[in-house]
Amino acid sequence: MSRPAFFIVLIALIIGIFYVMYGSDNPPETSFNQTPKEYIQQIEQKKAVRMAVEKALKQSEERTRQALGESESQR
Repeated sequence: MSRPAFFIVLIALIIGIFYVMYGSDNPPETSFNQTPKEYIQQIEQKKAVRMAVEKALKQSEERTRQALGESESQR
């Protein structure tokens, strides 16, 4: 393969990778210039949000069960 053809293929490959990374519906969550400390903080924030959502779901399920139990006992 000649040298100009190699560089054209290389540039096309790099452009394709960036197009897929930033054009997708689910882009990568980390950036190239993110420090390890920032990454750990991001993970901890996601964990806290996930735990809060799970707790809210459990509470709503419990309230639903209680409401259904009360409505059945009234019958």
